[in-house]
Amino acid sequence: MQHRIDALRNKFHKLGISNFIVTKFENHSYSNIRYLCGYTGSNGIILVTPKNAYFLTDGRYINQAKREIKGAEVIIYSNRTQPGNVFVKELKYNSNVKFEGKTGIEAKGTNPAFYHSMREVFPNVELVLTDSVVEKIAAVKEADEIHALKEAAKITDAVFAEILPLVKPGVREIELSAEISYRHLMKGADKDSFDAIVASGPRSALPHGVASSRKIKSGEFVTFDFGCIYVGYPSDMTRTIVVGKATTEMRKVYNTVLEAQIAGVEAIAPGVKCADLDGIARKIITDAGYGDKFTHSLGHGLSQIVHALPVLAASSKDTLEPNNVVTVEPGIYIENFGGVRIEDDVLVTETGYEIFNTSPKDLIEL
Repeated sequence: MQHRIDALRNKFHKLGISNFIVTKFENHSYSNIRYLCGYTGSNGIILVTPKNAYFLTDGRYINQAKREIKGAEVIIYSNRTQPGNVFVKELKYNSNVKFEGKTGIEAKGTNPAFYHSMREVFPNVELVLTDSVVEKIAAVKEADEIHALKEAAKITDAVFAEILPLVKPGVREIELSAEISYRHLMKGADKDSFDAIVASGPRSALPHGVASSRKIKSGEFVTFDFGCIYVGYPSDMTRTIVVGKATTEMRKVYNTVLEAQIAGVEAIAPGVKCADLDGIARKIITDAGYGDKFTHSLGHGLSQIVHALPVLAASSKDTLEPNNVVTVEPGIYIENFGGVRIEDDVLVTETGYEIFNTSPKDLIEL
């Protein structure tokens, strides 16, 4: 983990800062702390200075922090009587913690109460709100991260193969979602990456149609978008099937999405602009007459969060680098008819790409 903290320090000069604080508070899911120092608990902050790194948490996590933290000194905050946020008070009054100068704080991940407490307790420390500093470092994966992402995809592929025989008229979406979660865990996953999307019939036109109590009917699309976390890293796969026989229009929609998805994947290589990838897939869908029905970006990076950098979107300024891992997930969504999305997790290699998922993409009719 030390090399990740060092990589963050190497950004200080360009950012015009002397220190950097990353936070993780209970009931706030966003954090880069695990990436930097290995901590998986729900409460703590890390302060990185030019020469030192301090990890602060409370007594509930003392054993966990000592076991997990690498590259930072572990400090358990005391019950100080001075007013203010407990972490800020510890930064102020703990004689072992020393920092000065401009201090970077994550604009997305910092609790507003923590930010305001820092301004009150450290009036002479200029706080600099930053954007995606750690995320840009984390976008280029290390070998162990790539292995974990592959294993997560492998588990999700295996679960999809077991779910298909369960799909039939009369089965509720939420029953299939429960089966997905159960089978992920039984195959060694930490948990689901997110609440599984199981959307049938007209609901398949909802890009984020989380499973409902609706019963699946014959002659419908069913979209499955799900994934699992394996040792902290997620998979994110989408497949759309038909229960019964597909109509001519259903086949046209499906094959259009499939063509766009394959074209997007095959264009992946180092140096390719993410906006161009989005454009390649989007043009296929637009030329088929469904341009206004593709309502989201082509994909996103995978890191210790599901939606990470780089972003595959028309507005993206990102360029692919070797060891980025991204999703490619075009879709078409037609109200009162249904929708199709197909998604793979893809590694950017030195010369092109590697698809992690092995689940079939040709139209499945059950």
